[in-house]
Amino acid sequence: MSRRPAYALVALVGVSFVVRTALAWLRATPSLFPDEYIYSSIGRSLADSGHATIRGGPAHFPALLQPIVTAPAWLIGDVDTAFRAVQAIGAFAMSLAAVPVYVLAVRLGLSRRIALALAGLAVLIPDFLYASFITSEPFAYPLVLAAVTAGVIALAEPTRRAQLAFVGFAGLATLTRAQLVVVPVVFVVAAFAVGALERRVRPALREQLLPLAVMAVPVLGLIATGPTHVLGYYKPVLHMRIDPTAFVRWVGWDAMVLTYTAGWIVIPGALLGLWLCLRRPTTRMELTFGVMICLLALALLTEAGLLQANTAAQVALGPGEIKERYVFYLAPLAGVSFALYAKRGWPLRVPHLALAAALVLLSVRVPLSGFAVASTLSASPVLFAVYWLTGELGGAGNASGAVAAAAGLLSVVAVLASRRPRLGTRVVLGLALLACSAASAGAVALDVQSTSNLRKSALPSDPSWVDRLHLGRPVTLVESYSGLRTLSLQQLFWNRSITRVALLPGAARFDAFRVEAVRVQADGSLMLGSGPLNGPLLVDTYGSTVKLRGARIVATAPHSALWLPRGATAPRLSLYAPGRYSDGWLASRGLITIWPGRAGRPVSGWLTMHLTAPRWLGGVNLTFRTSGGERTVVNIQAGGSAKLRVPVCSARSARVTYRSSRTTFLGLRPVSAKATKPVFTPSRSACR
Repeated sequence: MSRRPAYALVALVGVSFVVRTALAWLRATPSLFPDEYIYSSIGRSLADSGHATIRGGPAHFPALLQPIVTAPAWLIGDVDTAFRAVQAIGAFAMSLAAVPVYVLAVRLGLSRRIALALAGLAVLIPDFLYASFITSEPFAYPLVLAAVTAGVIALAEPTRRAQLAFVGFAGLATLTRAQLVVVPVVFVVAAFAVGALERRVRPALREQLLPLAVMAVPVLGLIATGPTHVLGYYKPVLHMRIDPTAFVRWVGWDAMVLTYTAGWIVIPGALLGLWLCLRRPTTRMELTFGVMICLLALALLTEAGLLQANTAAQVALGPGEIKERYVFYLAPLAGVSFALYAKRGWPLRVPHLALAAALVLLSVRVPLSGFAVASTLSASPVLFAVYWLTGELGGAGNASGAVAAAAGLLSVVAVLASRRPRLGTRVVLGLALLACSAASAGAVALDVQSTSNLRKSALPSDPSWVDRLHLGRPVTLVESYSGLRTLSLQQLFWNRSITRVALLPGAARFDAFRVEAVRVQADGSLMLGSGPLNGPLLVDTYGSTVKLRGARIVATAPHSALWLPRGATAPRLSLYAPGRYSDGWLASRGLITIWPGRAGRPVSGWLTMHLTAPRWLGGVNLTFRTSGGERTVVNIQAGGSAKLRVPVCSARSARVTYRSSRTTFLGLRPVSAKATKPVFTPSRSACR
């Protein structure tokens, strides 16, 4: 590598690092849960104790490279500062992806200027958004590209140096992200395929004896320990049930989104470039590149499709979303393939025209805005950009039209560029860089906006508010009915003093890691295992109203309250109302439970609430029933209000249920009317 291109490459990596770090620091809070919580928790535990744990229990998480590399950053006491340090590490690691792309392009015989342009494409794709996330992608991306580069060279020129480089990069990639176990598998199959194409299978495999033998060692270890133990958190994939039709459909959609990720305009030439590498390679390096990329694309798209079409492992892996996150590694490689096609002088103009026309038709018939739904965006930065564009242009139809028009224009330019190959190559690569930059800008804009809104709605002004109180004791997060995973994981991420999670009756676990179920005694005592739940309690109040005895509220957040016990007495439940949300809405049905002040004492008093029905909601009837069988019906007119006063009389804990005559949905919440916090006033008169 001559000095001038080397300096240019170093400058490209440096600029990418600085720009991506600055953009990452605009991100207000993590939002990709549970992933960002998992990686940060393991990193913290490695920094604190040297063990990979989450909330004191074993993590059973195979992708440990990211936590290991970022663990030193978590030695910083302030969570926000540590978070920014981890983002900077990720931005630097991901920017290094430019290096293997440049090396691969040069080894394939492309000019250094074209190689620099391709390296630029590698750092401009919209999936570079993950550089600001606490996930494995910032490390997996450069490692996969480095493994591919080393693998292509090792297959074409079997030297010990290239082979060991591939083994090292592929091993690190697998340690970074479990799905990348396909990379060494691709190499093995590629060695056989190259030998078959050259009609020398045995010599080809004999040349790769060193990497094959080294890679066989972890396979034997996997067989010895069992796949269930190795997969840990990901073991649900062993019980997948696949819908073949859904699999084919999802693979097609993932491939479609990948064309946008790579800049769209290079895709027709990239496909033809791969075809020519396989059918009429000018060098052995081109042949091994074509084989390696085709097999890698097949493996990654198959993995993504299997996860999307799976009906058994949905809880752990999340269904129903484009898995661009699983396949974006192919985007810069598509650019390299296009450059190989252009290097030949754009020979297949008619097929190029046909492919470009097919892509234009695809962009019109299958608009991306149909996939850009808020609940399924997290695995596709391209859809981040489309969703942002939808908001800017005032509707999904306008966004679809804009994307289709841009795709059509790029395809027309690609066809025209084939008439003047030398100029056309530069124009197409320049427009690909421009398209990727635009998509990246939209993805970053949406992420900055959405994380800012999330932080404002989920956290107080100081997100580490629990830690700042310096309570001196570990805090327990008490999850109540209808709590939101994102809200709870936000608290756990920003406050390291929260060390365990307890679930009240009716609460659902929000991740696969250590939680403890609370048992409520007759006097409201909260029991965990054989002892009472004591110490500071951060009580989730998003979907329930919770009141405690023997404790006081010392601080609050938008959807939670921090209770501190009075003296040595453990807190006890006084009132628990699942279904009354923190913004005052009542669910369409619910329960209010009241516990006595002392064990064995009766509950006697009045339950009161002020109920309202917004005018747009219309009138509603609410029926309340006590555990004694008494029935109270409250009619609320549209825009009106009513006061509920129900007598509660029970020899032990009392229950009051309610049901609405109609249900309205606010987002995904079924609600009926608005209500103030339920208040129980003890009075003997209620039992007369």
